[in-house]
Amino acid sequence: FERYWPADLQMIGKEIVRFHCVYWPAFLMAAGIALPKGIMAHGWLLFEENKMSKSRGNIVRAETILDALGGDALRYFLLREVVFGSDGSFSFDALVQRYNSDLANGLGNLASRTLTMITRYFKGEVPYPSHKAAHRPADDAIAEIARDVIADYGELFDRYQFSKALEVAWGLVAAVDKYIVENEPWALGEKQDEDSRARLATVLYTAAEALRIVTALAHPVIPDASARIWTQMGLGDIHKFDLNILKWGQLQLGTKLGAIQPVFPRADKSAVERMQKMEEQGRPATAVAETKSAAAATPAAEPATQAAAKAPATTPDGKISIDDFAKVELRVGLVKVAEKVKNADKLLRMEIDIGTEVRQIVAGIAEAYAPETLVGRKVVIVANLAPRKLRGLESNGMIVAASLEGGQPVLAGFLEDVPVGARLK
Repeated sequence: FERYWPADLQMIGKEIVRFHCVYWPAFLMAAGIALPKGIMAHGWLLFEENKMSKSRGNIVRAETILDALGGDALRYFLLREVVFGSDGSFSFDALVQRYNSDLANGLGNLASRTLTMITRYFKGEVPYPSHKAAHRPADDAIAEIARDVIADYGELFDRYQFSKALEVAWGLVAAVDKYIVENEPWALGEKQDEDSRARLATVLYTAAEALRIVTALAHPVIPDASARIWTQMGLGDIHKFDLNILKWGQLQLGTKLGAIQPVFPRADKSAVERMQKMEEQGRPATAVAETKSAAAATPAAEPATQAAAKAPATTPDGKISIDDFAKVELRVGLVKVAEKVKNADKLLRMEIDIGTEVRQIVAGIAEAYAPETLVGRKVVIVANLAPRKLRGLESNGMIVAASLEGGQPVLAGFLEDVPVGARLK
């Protein structure tokens, strides 16, 4: 008992605040037992805006998510998506969307691209620039962002603002992704002169050090994945690392990387369908019985009524709700590569940077735009569209365009210089 009490923080549900903040302390004081150092009330977790209930059959078993995406995905979603202390809404679609945007396309992609390039260009050893000529203000900017993130992250965790803390940490991920795109280490790697090699070393060291810092900060939330990234970076056992001494510049020159493997494979729509099917198969018997009883007690409907019941719910004039619109992830993309698709007059294959990764997208705009006119242009893409193949090429997204009277596409654009990866809302 003495090992665990008095508690640094006692966690309770929001519906029993009075008991634990009035009666419970009185009982403890009467018994001569120390009071908890703090009490925090958490909200309810809703399933698609409805309170979870065994009788309703809308509970979600942890095993379903663990089998599909792993424990790190669930922990990250709950702490990032839900403001601690408030009610939060869960859905499989939201889980997969957050997993892909933050873990697969965010941290996972940063780890993969950074460590892969270090392996390719420096034989798997962490490089460091050999002279000052390789240094740029952009390198200092990343270091400064990292220092601010370290300071803010700890303060936010101390105030139980986990969602904001993770948002701050992933701000560093986004900054480094942009830094990599702007400095093009893959282009530097093709050059053999000393200045290019030194600059390449600087860029990859900066990216790797930022990756190390984000990985260390995220360890309490995604312990399994962070441990794997730590090992791939050749840093040993992350559990032995003291977060209190975390600072920029601790990554040692010549550190030998371990075997590189994907940490967060991207999930597609089938992951949602698989989890939904598992939940249906594991639905509580009481809920099934209640559903059958309700159906038996309901009078038989007229044919027209039955048809109406089967028809999907619609809103007047075909309008959709704000929740429906929020499901569409529109982002600003920068066209890096554009070329015609062989034997397809209308198709262009493009590589588009969306801030967190570079996507291959195939679009039917070849008759309206020459490939060379698109490189360097910012476009709007639907980022969470399921992949599909066009002429054997996988297209991971869709470019937004309007059509003139003759059907000619006109790409959506911007009057202001908006950042790559920014979301349209």
